Amino acid sequence: MKSLSLKIFLGILIFSISYASEIGKILKYKGQVNVFRQNKILHVNKPKFALFIKDIVNTKSHSLAFIGFIDNSKVLLKEKSSLEIMGYRKFSVNRGRVLFKIQKRGVLKGAQVKVKSVVIGVKGTKFIVDEKDGKTNVYLKEGLVSVKNLEGQFKVYKKKTQEEFEEFKKQFEEGVKQEKEEFEEYKKQVQKEFVEFVKEFTLKPNTAVSIDGNEVRYIKIPVDVEKDFKLLDRLDEEI
Repeated sequence: MKSLSLKIFLGILIFSISYASEIGKILKYKGQVNVFRQNKILHVNKPKFALFIKDIVNTKSHSLAFIGFIDNSKVLLKEKSSLEIMGYRKFSVNRGRVLFKIQKRGVLKGAQVKVKSVVIGVKGTKFIVDEKDGKTNVYLKEGLVSVKNLEGQFKVYKKKTQEEFEEFKKQFEEGVKQEKEEFEEYKKQVQKEFVEFVKEFTLKPNTAVSIDGNEVRYIKIPVDVEKDFKLLDRLDEEI
């Protein structure tokens, strides 16, 4: 009985120590940044502001926070963004645009980023998660990421067929195609090729997707996102 009690005590002690240890720092910030910790709101008023597991970092309008973690990974929160540090190399994007530069750690388990019911698995890569208006956009610059649905399957619209489908639809709406029945028949014929139902998929470098509920569509990486990637690199080089 004493042995069991000792094990429980040691387990609680180790758990407490792990959560009390510093996990990273806000290396640079601009504007209004605060950290929600143990039901308290802490205002960031100096560089190298220490962060711990379970902290939630929030940025206001026209603000940003550049974070360095103990594994040398870097994270940048743009304005009106929120990031929860769920554990070692585990994060949750609650809202806004958050940029990640994750360091590879050999064969060890990679980092994880959660957004609603979606989990992004990462092993050494540079990407952006943009959570806005109920949609989640993922922009991958370098490396590979896996995207997993925790609540069922994704309905993934394949890029090439999607473009062909949209072009056909455009032509139909412009009167190039004659009958609605022809359009409906076309949809039935290409449905299996056009849509793929999967629990998980992998993104390759320089690609992006927009996730709306369980629907996934490939999108282009816009100019402002490319600029944010350069900003992330610049801030990292300045450290």
